[in-house]
Amino acid sequence: MRRKSDMWQNVDGFLPDEDKQAAQIAAADVQERLSVVEDQLRSQFTSMAAYHQIAQQSIDSARAEARADLDRERSTIVSLIERVRDEYAPVTGLAGVEMSGDVSMDISAVDRLSLLEHRFEQLATQFAQCLKLQEDLANSIAFMFEQQVRHAGYLEVVPAS
Repeated sequence: MRRKSDMWQNVDGFLPDEDKQAAQIAAADVQERLSVVEDQLRSQFTSMAAYHQIAQQSIDSARAEARADLDRERSTIVSLIERVRDEYAPVTGLAGVEMSGDVSMDISAVDRLSLLEHRFEQLATQFAQCLKLQEDLANSIAFMFEQQVRHAGYLEVVPAS
């Protein structure tokens, strides 16, 4: 058993050196900062993933809207062409009715109808090209966004198999 007078003579094991204390404090500070940075990175990754999902949903909805618009425009064009055909059929004799009046005037009406059909076909083709270009643009934007996210290290690069 120790005496009270001997108790404070061996202080090496009781308190660590000042250098050790400073190093432990610095290590604890670095560890705390590292955990804060890790939390920030997780938060940024989560927000980037959410933005990517929102962008993908926007692209999908834009594609769906463009397809629906194209279908509506096509049906409108077809119905207009059918209406014009129905209106000009009795005049031009296309429905089996005898031609009446000036034949040259009827032929020009048929030519105009043919020209109108041709223009509507060109318009439908241009609408389809516009939709294709919009889809290509949306795909390239999505690809560019994904590449930036991968380059920044937010997404894990999976090798293609």
